[in-house]
Amino acid sequence: MIGIDKPLKTFLSLICLFLLNTINSQKYGSHQQDVIYGYRDGMALVMDIYYPGDNTSKSGIIVLMCGGMNSSPLWSHQAGERPDIQHLLEEGFVVFATALSSQPKYTTDESSSDIPRAVRFIRYNAVRLGVHPDRIGVMGYSSGAHVALMAGLASPPPNPEAKDPVDRISSKVQAVVAYSPSTDLLNFGKTNTSIIDHFSSFGYYLVAPFDYHEWNPESYRFERVEEPQKLREYFEKNSPVSFVSADDPPVLLIHGEQDKLVPIQQSEILVKLLKEAEVTHELHEIKGRGHGLAPQSKEESLKALEWFKKYLNQD
Repeated sequence: MIGIDKPLKTFLSLICLFLLNTINSQKYGSHQQDVIYGYRDGMALVMDIYYPGDNTSKSGIIVLMCGGMNSSPLWSHQAGERPDIQHLLEEGFVVFATALSSQPKYTTDESSSDIPRAVRFIRYNAVRLGVHPDRIGVMGYSSGAHVALMAGLASPPPNPEAKDPVDRISSKVQAVVAYSPSTDLLNFGKTNTSIIDHFSSFGYYLVAPFDYHEWNPESYRFERVEEPQKLREYFEKNSPVSFVSADDPPVLLIHGEQDKLVPIQQSEILVKLLKEAEVTHELHEIKGRGHGLAPQSKEESLKALEWFKKYLNQD
């Protein structure tokens, strides 16, 4: 801006910034930040809600802000700039970018239990949130994919006696998309190899998410679960393969053929069980790809988009 005086230069810069923000905001219709869907230990569980530009969607997708068994509401705030979420918005879905409790404070079973509450919250408030109560899908990547599968295959029943009316609502979802998921924490990559042992072989000492504790009425405190059989039970009840049943929603698995961190064997184990239970499913294997498959292009998102459009009856 050579030759332009300082006040005019400042004014033009502000106009450019306004136009840039306007262009960015057109990627989605509106954005609600830090919507509280529940509480854990007195702390709020939050999601950000992104609406498509035309606001005509009748289907909602919970996208889990989770990776490496970590989660943060800050990721939800920036989710609207992610290509995969932009692709969902372009197809007219409402996106619920959902944070959950995570390591090192919370273990896998605690993290997974947050999402049924998120589903119930959306279903209970469906009219206000602009979605059909029976058109809710869930999607996640890596550890988020594990949580997505737990939400789809192990959804707890509603509690008709709950004081909170939200908890009297079903937590079932109608479709699941899981990228590179962990499915069997006791047979990870190889039979009788736990997920901890597998990750340790990579120098990745992921212990906190599996540091399970139980209340001891004699010591009046939570004691670490260390007895081998008891620990095995915890691994089993945190494995999606333990919950496959005929009434499960359609499941799309997307996995890199060369994934070493979370081997494609994890998806293959689940596929075998889904097939036996006659659950609608598909495994999309990406040749030559490793871990971390968040799609950047619309072409890479097509499988997930088509899955949600087909099984959520997206108009």
